[in-house]
Amino acid sequence: MKVKSQKLKVTESGFTLVELLISIAVIAIISGSIFLGYGAISRNAELKTSTFKVVDVLSLARTRTLASLGASNYGVHFEQTQYALFKGTTYNALDPDTIFYPFPSSVEIGTITLSGGAVDVVFERLTGETAQAGSVRLQLAADASKYRTISIIGSGRADVAASTALPPSGTRVTDSRHAHFTYNQSIAPATTLTLDFPGYTSQNVDFQSYYSGGAFDWSGTISAGGADQVLRVHTHSADVSSAVFSVTRDARYNDKALTLSLDGQELLAYAAGGSATLGSSVLVSDLAVQ
Repeated sequence: MKVKSQKLKVTESGFTLVELLISIAVIAIISGSIFLGYGAISRNAELKTSTFKVVDVLSLARTRTLASLGASNYGVHFEQTQYALFKGTTYNALDPDTIFYPFPSSVEIGTITLSGGAVDVVFERLTGETAQAGSVRLQLAADASKYRTISIIGSGRADVAASTALPPSGTRVTDSRHAHFTYNQSIAPATTLTLDFPGYTSQNVDFQSYYSGGAFDWSGTISAGGADQVLRVHTHSADVSSAVFSVTRDARYNDKALTLSLDGQELLAYAAGGSATLGSSVLVSDLAVQ
């Protein structure tokens, strides 16, 4: 007897094994692309934040020198995976006054091009000038083609290098960059720093995680309306009754209004254009911008 072959028709609804495997593969590819994209964005944000923090520490060293804090010069020492703020004219890693700033694992120093082949930038008292003018290049450890360059000029001013010269002193950009104010209460028990971008987002920072040795120092990048806002909030000095805060908000790289609060006390408010005013708290005073 001959058995005629018949074509089987699949009438059941659902996926075949092949279709299921293809679906899983497509999902895996899409998920992998999203993960890689997020990782790249995160690393680029870390590079940007690290660059501005180096500029801030250079500015802090110059400010301390001009203020003759401890009757001393101050400088910044650079290594591949970290940099340090030091007291005096010579870097000493064992000096208890030396403050170290490690880079995140995704960021490193690619090249240091300072006068005389130096790896330190030391500022002169009275003038704030430096003999170690030049540049420092920060890059992604996994991709050296992604980098940012910090320029340090003879006057001691430092900034992220651009195609144009550094803005002259007294311009609106310079004036809106650093805001200093006094918080007339001990910061030792503080718990939450809030950065509120009205109409966009609000982020709480655990104050104690960035408070050490009587000083507070936080920096980061926050997305507000799809635009990264790069900020640094730290103290210049603090005692049992007050603290002097400094906020870095470069108007060239931040374009959203911002209000900073500490444990519900409104400290400082920025307009979108960069002008700063003291917050509503009775605990803040002595606002200065530079």
